[in-house]
Amino acid sequence: MYTTQKDFELFKKEANKWIDRLSLRDWEYSFEHKDLSKNDATCKSYFEGKIIVLSLGKAINKENRTKREHIKYLAMHEVLHVLLENLYHQAIDRGFCHGDYLAEEHCVIHRLQKAFKE
Repeated sequence: MYTTQKDFELFKKEANKWIDRLSLRDWEYSFEHKDLSKNDATCKSYFEGKIIVLSLGKAINKENRTKREHIKYLAMHEVLHVLLENLYHQAIDRGFCHGDYLAEEHCVIHRLQKAFKE
């Protein structure tokens, strides 16, 4: 399913809502609406400059949700990656395996999404 400019605006609105709720304004944010090969949305961090790029794919797989619900889900999911960003860098600096860390991070994110479900 393809996303529109209106969908992208919803993604940005929802992401900003969660950025504010989680007090994550110590990062600088930009948003992209672009082709993503494997993901519906992504969170790219530039840790040294505290810069985050949140991207919504131009095509998404909405799973069992409405398109609107899925875009809101994606926005929250990507912002939760920002919440855990400092922890990620601490773990990697101490020799944790990148893949193992990301698997555990996703477990935490999915639990938080259930807890924060509106």
